[in-house]
Amino acid sequence: MNIHFRSISKSILWRLTGVVILAAVTYAFTRNWITTSLVTFIHHGAFLFIFYFHELAWAKWGQKITGLKKKLLKMFTYETILGNVVLGTITYCVTGDWKTMTAVTLTYIGIKHIIYILNEFVWKEK
Repeated sequence: MNIHFRSISKSILWRLTGVVILAAVTYAFTRNWITTSLVTFIHHGAFLFIFYFHELAWAKWGQKITGLKKKLLKMFTYETILGNVVLGTITYCVTGDWKTMTAVTLTYIGIKHIIYILNEFVWKEK
């Protein structure tokens, strides 16, 4: 499969999953549909591009790392580092509240860590 087509397909499917999860988590903590919509759409709009470039970077520079180690490092760079920084910033800017930012970010990132590993097994490289 062409690397660009694969990265685009994987990115779109990952976004759809993430939209549902982030909307549910954000709404659970804010009980506000406008806040939920803003956080969800801003985050996933940005991450549509971030995920694509993250995948390309790993395809180019991550070839020497394989198996579970690669999956865990990809998850750490994507979900832990990028996810916390970007989602935390967006959530704080939209809500203006540190407690809500922390609750939404940690809950969402925790769920996504588990789903990320499952996603990598589904899209296992040949």
